[in-house]
Amino acid sequence: MENYKFKLSVNEHYDATKGKKYNNDKVAPGWAIRDFTWTESSVLELTTQYGISCNEYSTGKRSNENWIGANAIMLDFDNGVMTKERLLAEQANWQFDSYLYSSQNHQKPKEKDGKIQPAWDRLRVLIPLDKTIIALSDLKAVEQVLEGMFPEIDKSFMGQSRYFAHGTTEVSSYKNSKGPLKWSELPGLSEARKTVSAMPSWQKKKETVVRVNDKVLDADQKECLVSDIIPDEPIYCPFCGKSEERGGDGHNAVIKINGDDLPFLFCSSCQSRGQGSQGVYNFHEVDGYIYRMKLSNKLVFIDTLKSKYMGGCEEPGVEGFVCREQGGTEHVKQFCLYHEIPYPVVYPRARYELIFNSDERANFGGGYVNIYDAPELLRKSVPGSYIPKRTDMIHNVIDHVFAHDQQIVNRFYNNLAWFVQTRQKMITSFLMQGVEGTGKGLLFEHVLQQIFGERFTGTADQDAFGNQFNSFLTSNVLVLVNEVSGNFSSASGKNLSTIEKMKIAITDENVQIEGKSKDRYNGKNVCSFLFATNRRDGITLSNNDRRFNVAPRQEVRIQDTAWWPGYEQIVKTIQDQVQDFVWYLKQYPADPTLLGKVIENAPKRVLQVMSQSNAELFFEAVKTGDIKWILENIVKDDGFASDLRFNEIGRKARGLINKDRVSSDTLRVLYNNINGKDLNPVQFGKLAAGHLGTESKPLKIDGKTSRGYEIDWDDFSLIDDEKVTEVTDGNR
Repeated sequence: MENYKFKLSVNEHYDATKGKKYNNDKVAPGWAIRDFTWTESSVLELTTQYGISCNEYSTGKRSNENWIGANAIMLDFDNGVMTKERLLAEQANWQFDSYLYSSQNHQKPKEKDGKIQPAWDRLRVLIPLDKTIIALSDLKAVEQVLEGMFPEIDKSFMGQSRYFAHGTTEVSSYKNSKGPLKWSELPGLSEARKTVSAMPSWQKKKETVVRVNDKVLDADQKECLVSDIIPDEPIYCPFCGKSEERGGDGHNAVIKINGDDLPFLFCSSCQSRGQGSQGVYNFHEVDGYIYRMKLSNKLVFIDTLKSKYMGGCEEPGVEGFVCREQGGTEHVKQFCLYHEIPYPVVYPRARYELIFNSDERANFGGGYVNIYDAPELLRKSVPGSYIPKRTDMIHNVIDHVFAHDQQIVNRFYNNLAWFVQTRQKMITSFLMQGVEGTGKGLLFEHVLQQIFGERFTGTADQDAFGNQFNSFLTSNVLVLVNEVSGNFSSASGKNLSTIEKMKIAITDENVQIEGKSKDRYNGKNVCSFLFATNRRDGITLSNNDRRFNVAPRQEVRIQDTAWWPGYEQIVKTIQDQVQDFVWYLKQYPADPTLLGKVIENAPKRVLQVMSQSNAELFFEAVKTGDIKWILENIVKDDGFASDLRFNEIGRKARGLINKDRVSSDTLRVLYNNINGKDLNPVQFGKLAAGHLGTESKPLKIDGKTSRGYEIDWDDFSLIDDEKVTEVTDGNR
């Protein structure tokens, strides 16, 4: 199709070399309508070099009152729901021309409310119109149709005073074969027009009270919550701020504090039209108190988990924000009087619990007051100039503690990075083994506790799990269990042993919580664990253990390493590196599929073997054809007769080398010798069937038919062992 003309408004003050904040302050005036040709070069220049508006204005000022028409439509997808791939696929099927491109923040992390939003696709689509939309009702009807077609769209995309900053060509898809959009032929437009005509252009809210979670526009027309607006800060009234009946398009409302020390909202536009109570809107009773508490950095509420009155504040000599039970309403009154805050008529209610993945102190809309107060180290955003790299001293400590086992070290980095990034409970753990002074305490105290907060991390011995009180599971995010020992391979019956309680604490998120002199309640176990032991083979693990990554035993004290700079120096160096270490973890490519898996390595197998009986080890050797284990465990008694017996047993074992089957009777003889038993063929047959998973069957063995099993035994050429030599020599 031939190239055609279309119109857009361009701002003369816009500077594409400057950022959005600079341009937003410059582009209220200076708008002029211009003709453009729908060519790829023209459209690319327009969208990457100019600030543009799809609307046309009667003067140079961009405002609702000056709006006279819309000449194009800009679809705006900014929340990450609409992906590049999906939008490109949809664009290919449209029956009108369009240009799809990326915004300045496409696939870039953005900071909002102190949090880094993830990188996602941020996209726009410019669509020329075949004729100008000149009726406001038509504009609203087209907007309604397009919102139905694209539920993911930014709801303000067709605002009368909306403009768009320049974008990029990181994503760029130009279509010119269909012609401009014939908006009057959009499916569903007639029905949308009826809906728009039946709807008054402005309605006073039925609920005329202000809620802290109401959304308002600040002076820069950026959407925010009422709870984030401070008194006397200009905003657009949530009741009339965007109505067409208003005489101007500026901000017109503020929040103020009344004589009872509680907030209210005043709007001059509503006052002039007789809305509200002379322009005044009161806060919802509870929400007003919540708003007032936030101003003073105080909290008064009822904990719905324990039905207790709570008061929270920062106190001299105590780190961070602290909430405590008040014991009753008289204590609450004293708390309010002392801190010069109003006494509540109706108490806010919320669960007082540790929400590890939230930096909000209180979210009454979400139903919680947060125990957790994340350290600045954890909350601080990664600078754009930061280049991810491992911190040398902290890595030296980690590498030494885990005995230089790179598989374990890499898994520790992976799981710790996921822990930092998501702030969710880990359901597997790490066992650190070694002599005293390997650096386990140094790693925990000077690295991990600093990252997650000393108030929310701690060390304990396993006796803490034997105690009937386990409320520490709800108030700690990470605990190092020192000098752990015991058998993790079996249960202890109906009464849970200390070991069983530890196993539950590692994996289960919902548990029964009981504090001293407190009633039990169902609580959330937010605690993750690390384990350490100085004992050799301190714990026993089952063959199917799914909780522990086991590091090799470290026999060298950390101060005996070549890189040890001295205690004071290493602590100082770690302090200097720990923020970089957190940023490194925040950008580490953590693999979530590894989180529920544990490494099966040699150190772990040692602990698993300890849990097996000699009978289990025997049949494990049989299943794998492990002649070496059989020969090493043949029992030889003192005396000449026993030597002959040993030789007979040895001949039977040696006869299996490089064979692919074994008789049930040969296995029985070997089993009885190694395990000190005297099982008859029937007894052994039942036992073997249980361990090997099948009964014996008739097989041709050494030219005779006997009942037995098909087993691929080790090749003699692969066996080099003194026991084999001893047995072989004794039979020559």
